[in-house]
This record gives sequence, structure tokens and C-alpha cells, in this order.
Amino acid sequence: MLDHVSIFSQSGAVLWSRSLCKLRGNPVDALVKTVLLEERTGRKEFNYDAYQMRWTLENKLNLVLVVVYQKVLQLLYVDELLERLKNEVVAQFQDEILTRTPIAFDENFDRILRDVESNYMKSKRSINNPPALSSKKIGAARADTNSDATSKAIEDSENSAASADELDRLKHELKLVGPSKQAKPMRTGPRPSKFKKESKKSADTKTNAKKPALSYDIKTKISQKDIEKYDRSKALDEVEEQAMLDAKRRENIGDDTMSDNEDEASESEQSSSDAGSSWSFGQTRLGDFLQKVSGNKVLAREDLAPVLDQFRQTLMSKNVASEVAEELCESVMTTMIGKHLESFTRIQTVVQKALETALLRILTPKKSTDVLREVLAAREAGRCYSIVFVGVNGVGKSTTLSKVCYYLKSRGVKVMIAACDTFRSGAVEQLNQHCKVLDVPLFERGYAKDPAAVAREAIAHGNENGFDCVLIDTAGRMQNNEPLMRALAKLVSVNNPDLVLFVGEALVGNDGIDQLSLFDRALVDYSDRQDPRRIDGIVITKFDTIDDKVGAAVSMVYKTGQPIMFVGTGQKYTNLTKLNIKTVLRSLLS
Repeated sequence: MLDHVSIFSQSGAVLWSRSLCKLRGNPVDALVKTVLLEERTGRKEFNYDAYQMRWTLENKLNLVLVVVYQKVLQLLYVDELLERLKNEVVAQFQDEILTRTPIAFDENFDRILRDVESNYMKSKRSINNPPALSSKKIGAARADTNSDATSKAIEDSENSAASADELDRLKHELKLVGPSKQAKPMRTGPRPSKFKKESKKSADTKTNAKKPALSYDIKTKISQKDIEKYDRSKALDEVEEQAMLDAKRRENIGDDTMSDNEDEASESEQSSSDAGSSWSFGQTRLGDFLQKVSGNKVLAREDLAPVLDQFRQTLMSKNVASEVAEELCESVMTTMIGKHLESFTRIQTVVQKALETALLRILTPKKSTDVLREVLAAREAGRCYSIVFVGVNGVGKSTTLSKVCYYLKSRGVKVMIAACDTFRSGAVEQLNQHCKVLDVPLFERGYAKDPAAVAREAIAHGNENGFDCVLIDTAGRMQNNEPLMRALAKLVSVNNPDLVLFVGEALVGNDGIDQLSLFDRALVDYSDRQDPRRIDGIVITKFDTIDDKVGAAVSMVYKTGQPIMFVGTGQKYTNLTKLNIKTVLRSLLS
């Protein structure tokens, strides 16, 4: 059921791998680039094409174990398999791991995989097959099935009675049978097996007078002494009750049964011995302090959880989405468990440093954010560079487009603006005013036109007339408006622009994640291209209104992996800057 298993160090040395079938693409490389290198290990799984991957880390030896399997299978034993593989590798190949030497792990892997799969199949069968009935339940079921026959036999006995005396004798006999639960009225449902046997004997007395119905004379009156002897309704004193319980224990358990006091004493001794065996000097305050001072303190989840919980609350207060804050803190915890704490170092200091490193790695762009250089490279190639601006209503797409236009025009780029918002009233007139102030041409075809066709004509016009860049404005739309999202996906799919920028506000938290994710998902779902275009970058507006609540930048970048191209810091055309990552880090962790 597995497709691929890899064991490699965090430095990139592959120690062992096994492909059980041919893979399409390279999902492990995608996992390394998208998750491991970008501090996203707080996730539990990662999807790539038709594959799903799960992994585990061994931080003491800087080891990574990855399992790849088909996404539709949903294997439930993968976590157990990874844990057993990690324990086996660490126990047997520590020297090879430290020296980055490939290991011979085929036999070990086959054995562990067989064990895990067989255990999984056994548990699956036990769930699908109900447990067999016990002998006591079977006896009760048989008694139920025979109850009707018993009632019929009793009824026949009554009907065939020769005289009223015999009928009275039979009724008197039934009153003497067992407890009150068995002395229910006749012909009313199932009877216990004992009652069936007794009633059968009473019926036989009619046909065979020589065989007595009971072992005692039913005509004999029961004495008061016997009544008191068999009366179980009165309460016993403690001595009699304890004696009776002891007798029952010896009868059903054996002579070696211990008394309650002996059991309690034994349990207390066992618990004290267990507590003594699990106690260690390192668990005391003094021992923990000495371990921190000497550098022998090994970080565990219990040490990191309180500190990371404080940082998680801090991140959420700085407008980081709660989902992103939790995944980020879980990622830091995953990478720190098992590592040694340096001498004279506080856990909070180490955690803050690790969190700062993770945030720096997330916010650092993985590709070029120099739009000007890309535009100049396209001009050298003799074509017009196209940029599409997308986003929800009211975030400032048109204003941001005008700022980018000013930024490029002030650096010698010949720019044209295309009015492809044919849905909102006044959108074309708004862009026309910006174009007059910036002294750039506007390409427009009015309202109620196909935005994709207008964008195609604008790009063609730019190529024919020697423009270096075409900035394409689109209608604002909510992320759950399917008709408009389909129109946007069509515009991007038909024209294949060089850059698709998502414009979002710095004021939003969780909602910004939802907007960005659904826009990106819509470009994929509604595209007719085999390799659909997605969002290439992010522009954050109103960044000057949030003080130190800069978490939206982290949330958007973490969720998509795309860089922040520009940041809007005011209403003027000049209020457009690049994101200062160090300033963001100081604001987040202060």
C-alpha cells in the first residue's frame, strides 16, 4: 500500500530509501521545499498531486523519516510505522547516522512493515466481526427459545388435570420453585431453564405417578424455622456477611485468595515501588537547575509547552491567524524536542530565538520580488509585461494599481492601464482619473463586457504600440461568489499574465487567510489549463494603520508560500514600499 519510504538527515544526506512503485514527479523534494525548509512541520501531513505524505523528526540525530502513499487510501497505521522505524534506526544505526553513511535497512523495514500491517488487519477483523456469545448468553438464548414449549407443556398439564386437587397441587408446587423472578404467572413470556425443568417434572407426575415431582413432600408444611433460614430479605451482620463472602471467594477463586487488607497493602507497596523506580534526581527542582547549568538538560514537550503557549497568545494578539499561530508554535516544538539546552540558558530565550528563526525563514522570499527587473527583462525580449490585480471588494486594488504604475513610470517604464472591471459602476471613471494624474493611457471598452476579452485586447494593444507593461484592474468580488470567481479564473487562464498579485488588507486576521486561500483555489478549480496559474505574490494595503499588529503578513505568506511584493502605507502614490522583515519580527515578538 505504500509507495515510497525515505530516511535522510536534515542536512540532505539520504541514508536509506525504498520505492515500492514508480512515483510521478518527486513528492519528497516538494515536502522538503514546502514544509521542512519553511518551518511548516507543525502540519500533520502534506499533499502533493495524488500523494499524501507523513513524516517524523528525530532532533537528537537531525533525522527525518518520510512515508509516501496514495491520498485516497487513508492508511491508519502510518504513524505507528514511522514511530517503529525511527526507534529501530536510532537503536541500531547511530554511528552511521552521525557519519552520514548509508545504512542497510531493507530486512528491518520488511519485518516492521509486516508486523504493522498484520496488526492492523487483525484489529480491522475484530471490529468487523462481532464477538462470539459466551456460554452463559448461549444458555439464556436457548432458555428463551424453549420458553414457549415450556408454557405449552404447563398449559397442557392444566387442561388434562383430572380433578381440582391435582390442579391445586400443581399450582402449590410451582409456588415453591426458586426466587420470585421465576414464579411469574404462567403463559407470560420466557421462563428460566430451571423453571422449565421443574415444570416438566410436575407435568410428568400426571402420566407417571410413581416418580415424585420434587425431592421433598409437597404436602408437608414449611416450618417457621425453615422460613427464617431461607429468608434472604433480612440484612446480615458484618461477621456473617464477611464469612459468607470468604466462603464464596474460596469456592470460586481458591484458597490462595488474599483478604482486602492484604490486597490494599500489596497495591500500596507496588505503587510505592513504582514511584521509587520512576523517581529521578533530574525531576526535582535542584536536579533540573543543575541540568540547565551543566548543559545536560534535554528539552521535552512538557518544558516547551508553557513557553510556546505564551508566544502563541502573543502572535494572535498581533493579528496572526489562530490556525497559523498554532501550526507555527507546533512546528517550533517539533524541531526542538530532544535537543540539549545550552549552559546558563533560559528555555524562553531558546524558544524565542527558534521562533524568530522560523518567522524569518517564512517571510524571506523564495523567489525574486523585483518587479522592475522582470519588466525590464521582458522589454529586452521585445514583449509587453502584464500584471493582474485581484482581491475582494474595498481593499484598494485600484489605488494599489495606481501606486505600482507610479513606481514603474518613475523608473522609466512605459506603462498602460487596462480597465477590466466592467461590473462595478464608476470603476472605469475612477481609473480614468488616476490615469490623468499619472499621465498614462487607459485602455477601456466600457461596462457589461467580457473582462477576459478586454484584457486580451489590452495586452495585444500594448505589444503593438511598444508599451513595456500593462496593469490590469479587475472587479472586486467576495471569495464565495462563484460566477465572478469563474470570470476571474477565465481572465487569468485565457491571457496567462506574467504576474498575478493578490491585494489584501493588513487589518484582517483569519478572514484574510480565507480570502487568499479561496482565491488561489478558484484559479485552479475553474481554470481550463492543464497547468493552471495561481497567485504569484501579495500586496498588503493599509499597513500604516495597524501599529504593531503586523500578523496578517505572516498569515498570508505562511498559507500560500508566496512573497509579499509591496506594502501600502498611505493614500499617496508614493506610499508604496517593500516589506521590512526585521521590523515585522520586532513588532511580532516584542
